[in-house]
Amino acid sequence: MYPKFFNRKEELEFLESKYRERGFQLIVLYGRRRVGKSELLVRFCRDKKHIYFLCNKKGTESNLSRFVEKA
Repeated sequence: MYPKFFNRKEELEFLESKYRERGFQLIVLYGRRRVGKSELLVRFCRDKKHIYFLCNKKGTESNLSRFVEKA
C-alpha cells in the first residue's frame, strides 16, 4: 500500500512534460519536510529508467562516495 498522495497532478504533469523534452535539464525540488517531495519523485520515476539517489547531511565527500558505490 502506498502512502497517501494528494494534490500532485500538476507537479507530475510538469515533470512528465520536462521528461519528454529533448536535451538535458536540471530540476531542483525543494520544500518543507514531510510534504511528499520524495514520493512525488518515486511515482514519477516508477516506469522510467532512472537513478534515484538521496543525499544526506554528512557532506559532499560522503555523498559522492556513496553515489560511486551505488553506480
